[in-house]
Amino acid sequence: MTPCAIDIRYRSRLVALLLLVPLALIGGSLAGSAIGRFSTAPPSYRDQRLVQIRADLRQVEGDYLLALGDSHVARWHAHEFCGLPLVNGGMHGATTRDTRELVDQLALPRPPLAIILSVGTNDANRKRFREPPEAVARFRQAFRGLLRDLSGRAGLVVMAALPRLDERRVPAFSEEAALAIAAAAETACQTQGSCRLAAGFGDGIALADGLHLADYERAYRAAEPNICAALPPGRRLRQNLRAEAP
Repeated sequence: MTPCAIDIRYRSRLVALLLLVPLALIGGSLAGSAIGRFSTAPPSYRDQRLVQIRADLRQVEGDYLLALGDSHVARWHAHEFCGLPLVNGGMHGATTRDTRELVDQLALPRPPLAIILSVGTNDANRKRFREPPEAVARFRQAFRGLLRDLSGRAGLVVMAALPRLDERRVPAFSEEAALAIAAAAETACQTQGSCRLAAGFGDGIALADGLHLADYERAYRAAEPNICAALPPGRRLRQNLRAEAP
């Protein structure tokens, strides 16, 4: 092969290499961009709720009430209760431990007059334990810690009694565990000076699906007199005057 032919082949390879390098860089950049897009997971439901709750807390003015817990709170759509603004911090599917973790991430603008609490139902989900006593023991530990945390955030915690579930319609939940958890919650609340129990919550209201009440607005309206009566005396007086105004 002549030197001229070798030189032509060398130049051809060099030109091809110079053309391939930019294409490879472009391809790598596009692939990296695509990987970046697909690897960025969308915000979880929990993260979205946290953003919304924080926004609601920033907007509330004056005295207010804060509701925390699971679907028994999240399905309640009121914005006012006992004549006060109500911030709903409920999360569907939340366990007692989940609620405590949520509270740790909330910066309250000032202490609410009271915290309305409903937890325990999701602790009775069978996927979380092997036997009901295990579920109750875990709940007791988490609930005691939650009550301590909430008592440091507000002078009053009102625990809504757990509605009774129908295990035949929701076999994923243990009715035995739920009943024991409800009893444990009542006992713990009674021994905590800042906790009051809203007994009979949801009584007389049908279950929509074996787990959730068919009408949460009605359930909380029925409990409202007892909850309002537990508020500080000055607040109760202002509430009574408001109720008597023409």
